Amino acid sequence: MLKKLILIGIATLTLSNVFAQDKNTIYLEGAGAAIAYSLNFERNISDKLTARVGFGSVPFTSDDTGEAVTFTIIPIMANYLIGGGNHKIAISGGILQISASGDAEEGEYDVDLGMIPTYGVGYRYHRATGGFFFNASVGLAPLPGWPGIAFGWTF
Repeated sequence: MLKKLILIGIATLTLSNVFAQDKNTIYLEGAGAAIAYSLNFERNISDKLTARVGFGSVPFTSDDTGEAVTFTIIPIMANYLIGGGNHKIAISGGILQISASGDAEEGEYDVDLGMIPTYGVGYRYHRATGGFFFNASVGLAPLPGWPGIAFGWTF
């Protein structure tokens, strides 16, 4: 049993050192994939590939009924980076997990609206050593031409 624990410990330390050079980025995106805004965490998997998960919320009130609905949008995406140095073209794709919640005359509700595909292209300033992060993008789906701009920090 002790040998297994030591082996697991060595494997864990080795893998954590192998992936330690990977960078994380936290950023706020205005408009973009989540329509209004999203707070995102992105992980560099390699020099050319990143994975992203975010959270956004869009409140909506009906003029007719006065009913308030909040749409929650969770972008789950990957980015392929083209170019060298700090300036890159980012080709992104993934899904948006969308749900709605609110109060109706019948009571509170929370509805899973499902997943829809999303993809886009943009410019990215992203230093390999970390620090300031900037991204400007244009969505190609589900809202063609929908712009997004993001500012954050890579560490």
